[in-house]
Amino acid sequence: MTSAKWLLGLGLVLCAACTPASGALGPQGYEQSLAKYQLRYADAARQKFLPDDWVLDNYAYKLDEKKWEEKTGEQYRAVRLLDENGDGTVSASERNKENIFDLRFVNSRDNAVIWLKVHPMNPTYAGRDLDVILENYADGLEGTGLFEQSTLFGMVADKTRHFTTFMVKKEPTTLNGALPAIRGVIEIADVEKLRLDASHRDSKAELVFAKVTYLETVSGKQNAPRWPIVSSSDMETVYRRTGLLVIGYYDDAARFESHLADLHALLKQLVIPATAIPSGSALPVVAKPAATMPPVAAPAPTAPAAAPSAAAPSAAAPSAPVPALTTTAPPVPAAAPPATPAAPSAAPIAAPASKATPTGAVAAPPTAKK
Repeated sequence: MTSAKWLLGLGLVLCAACTPASGALGPQGYEQSLAKYQLRYADAARQKFLPDDWVLDNYAYKLDEKKWEEKTGEQYRAVRLLDENGDGTVSASERNKENIFDLRFVNSRDNAVIWLKVHPMNPTYAGRDLDVILENYADGLEGTGLFEQSTLFGMVADKTRHFTTFMVKKEPTTLNGALPAIRGVIEIADVEKLRLDASHRDSKAELVFAKVTYLETVSGKQNAPRWPIVSSSDMETVYRRTGLLVIGYYDDAARFESHLADLHALLKQLVIPATAIPSGSALPVVAKPAATMPPVAAPAPTAPAAAPSAAAPSAAAPSAPVPALTTTAPPVPAAAPPATPAAPSAAPIAAPASKATPTGAVAAPPTAKK
């Protein structure tokens, strides 16, 4: 939709070279390679996750090999820029190739998209509250930039437009009954259309964010580790690091409700292993809006002054005038300064190496052809 850096400032550089697989499809469904979460088929015999009008977009079936393989086009691969050591720069070793989606489904009847992705997080950002991460995400969608189709902000550039967002729902939830998460619904509107019709909305997205943990092995002994160490030797160090699981659904505002049940059914097919649940995790606390002052009551009408008597001609002093209460309409949100056009493919544009973002690259959500 709008910003080239659509999620937590993710710097993605397009790359069609070989990258590690994000997971694998098997007889029962999909297993992700980092957090090891599983998504079970709704119909294992037909290998279907969703109803027939949904198509698994980022995998292709190889008839000769009788197996599924991830697509390798530039719209499905990227390089994540992540300042792992916190020195303020992104070195060559901190540029890692990866797939933009774990799974991405597109609807054959309209512009709806459902996607799942585990994003590595910067150590300094991993402790941030989920509702803050969600708010930052929504704020990042506002401004001026390329209205992108097919992911919430990535894939096909349509034309430059100005957008603003509305967070209309934010609530704690769980995935698989065990993993704390936060669910939010965001409405997106073209600012120019909004000026003409305050109720106008172009599209909507429902997002579920959850923190997950997974193991990462690096060569050698680390002198200044930024993640908890599980084991260490002169040969290698094993960390337990935190990632952000993003599950999203996007569609045109007029059609949004038509596929919402498909997303909710898919969430019930998730299996989250105990190893992926952060220790001590609990349902996120959703900050409430600041309390507003009660309206000022209008002053009671005053009784008319008594007519002066002949015996006492003195008149009462006039009462001080009551200031009038005025209201002003809320200003239309101004468009943010132009953002760098997003790279084709649901991958956000890479941030400059000297300005690494909290989560580095982040896969673009689904598609939406306008």
